[in-house]
Amino acid sequence: MLRYCAPFPFLIAIPALYYLGGPIAPLGTIGILLIALVGAEWVLPLLRPERRNEQPDLAFTGPSRGLPLLYIPMQLAVIAWALWIAAVGAHTLSGELSMIFSVGVIAGVFGMLAAHEMVHSPSRIHRTFAFAMLMGTATPQFRIAHVYGHHRFAGLARDAATARLGESFYAFLIRTLPQQWAESFAFEARRCARRGRGPVHNRALRDALGLALLVGTLAFFSRRSAIFYVAESAVAIIVLELFNYIAHYGLAGETRLDGQRSRPVDALSWNSSNAIANLLIFNMGRHSDHHRRPALPYHRLVRVLDAPELPFGYAGSILLALFPPLWRRVMDRRVLDVRSEPATRIALAA
Repeated sequence: MLRYCAPFPFLIAIPALYYLGGPIAPLGTIGILLIALVGAEWVLPLLRPERRNEQPDLAFTGPSRGLPLLYIPMQLAVIAWALWIAAVGAHTLSGELSMIFSVGVIAGVFGMLAAHEMVHSPSRIHRTFAFAMLMGTATPQFRIAHVYGHHRFAGLARDAATARLGESFYAFLIRTLPQQWAESFAFEARRCARRGRGPVHNRALRDALGLALLVGTLAFFSRRSAIFYVAESAVAIIVLELFNYIAHYGLAGETRLDGQRSRPVDALSWNSSNAIANLLIFNMGRHSDHHRRPALPYHRLVRVLDAPELPFGYAGSILLALFPPLWRRVMDRRVLDVRSEPATRIALAA
């Protein structure tokens, strides 16, 4: 269980560096995180090129989602502490930007990974923790759009969270956010209509109103806190959507006459088979297996041998996606290669 504890020292480093080195110091957590992720993806495989036999951690003891359950309150506590620091306003603009980026990036990486794990849990308590974390980053629509939209339509052109071939990250960001909210409202409207319930039971509507109330309350007590919350959430959202962008880029296909996907589910997600790097991100690199079995806890996921592989892992690919010409030069050819693989050709021929 301790192998997956890397998010905790990164989170604790933010207030620790703040009090040890001043308002600018927390920005160092982003640099350390990038070094750790890129090093795990690029350097460690060179030092030990053979890959471990990636099996599920069947010996995992304790609650199946115990680590995310512990991490989320700590992440929310750091966000609340940062809001208080912003309200006091005792530091410069550069110090405030440092806090925004450090808290936003850590929340967007580890906070959203923990929330993602919890939204797939059958436990109502776990999903409540997920909702709290999503409100901490202004993304409450994720719990509906991801589970009932993305996991239902991944691999179809209609999926809001699947990037199209040739679509830059910035175009994807502008497109996916309103579409995710629209998906959430549409799903909830259908659910309430089937059950004969009114708008008060529409979770997407309540989420939007709750988000507005949260920002309004923060602004009432401290305008600086409200600005910090919006800015920190914007950073976290960008990080989350970078994950979404690289995870399925170019792999959306058409539907067959029977309405099903035109490619097998394993070929619809980009993966990273680096076992060490996956320890840092709750096995997010085993993305194809997650789409096979979305309710499975992260430590039970396995590597799918024939699934598409990102050339630079998740960390390197996220950095590359920030530069669309370089991203397309590297990835578009790989997308076409995946589409031409035998298993994909068989599915397309069907």
